[in-house]
Amino acid sequence: MAHPNLRDAQSPPPWDVVEFTFSDRDTNVELTILCNKTCFTLKATAANFSDSPELEEKYLFFLNVARNFELDGYTVEDFYDWAAEPLLPVLRSMPPIEEGHHSFLHEYLFPATVTFTLRANSGKLTAVPFQSSLKESQSRFGVVLPDETSAAWPCFHPCEVQLSPQRSLALGPPPSQTPNKVVLKDGTVAFVKLVRRGDKRILLRELEIYTKIRAAPLDDTLHISRLQGLVRDGNGAIYGLLLTYVDCGRATLACAASKPNTPTILRQKWASQIQDTVNQLHSAGIVWGDAKPENVLIDKYQDAWVVDFGGGYTDGWVPRALAGTEEGDMVALEKMIAFIGERQSLGG
Repeated sequence: MAHPNLRDAQSPPPWDVVEFTFSDRDTNVELTILCNKTCFTLKATAANFSDSPELEEKYLFFLNVARNFELDGYTVEDFYDWAAEPLLPVLRSMPPIEEGHHSFLHEYLFPATVTFTLRANSGKLTAVPFQSSLKESQSRFGVVLPDETSAAWPCFHPCEVQLSPQRSLALGPPPSQTPNKVVLKDGTVAFVKLVRRGDKRILLRELEIYTKIRAAPLDDTLHISRLQGLVRDGNGAIYGLLLTYVDCGRATLACAASKPNTPTILRQKWASQIQDTVNQLHSAGIVWGDAKPENVLIDKYQDAWVVDFGGGYTDGWVPRALAGTEEGDMVALEKMIAFIGERQSLGG
């Protein structure tokens, strides 16, 4: 969500859309916004705008935008901005988070939630409270696994995982509301990868891969994400993976290699590092899977890190028929080396 970072007193605090659902069978929409540790759910359907043909037409247009990803120059983010407009006064009235306040992952996983209905009122788009009081929502995260599945890893309760504040840049969008950098009770800094409900298969694959990585005779200095522990409650629900934190400022190979002024020596270094990493993984019988430039992080020392062992594949990088295989990794690797070189020649 790209909101201006230069704010005045009338600007709302940063907010993110964390959930958006709609159906091809009807006109129902549900949009969930997170702001200052509170979730605001907006519900709408075309019938809510029946007394304003203009708003109903705009709502149905934006619904088509969502179904087509982009339409007539509009994207789903324009839909978000339009739907959130009547909610902005509520967001502005929210008390600021106290400076120095320590937030923990539990607060993000189980936020207070209030629901509004979007509707037309005298020709204006309005957000009408659907529930008068805040309540703790059911978490969108968490997969229950047997104790023996997670016994091999250190486990941390969500109340023990402290969120590290994300720095706001001078220009550009505000930091995401979704946590990534966390601090464990022993002071270890980690990256938390949240596990959504229903992602049991993905979670089991990642646990299997990280178990292989831990057991493999890989060089300790190899630049890959490694599992340090699990976020797990007393009922056996796993809410997240605690992985190696890579200080990259959100920089990936996709953006770093696209800069025309990136030196040739850096491009060669990244190509060599990625190639060596993939070869070492394959020697240990480990498949990367969703190999692509977005899954290579470039850290503050200009080193390339291979991350994301959740499986799957991305069109244009790994052929569908080779998904989850070493052959698929090698096809993607060849394309990435070409990608680095192409961007180099374009900048030259």
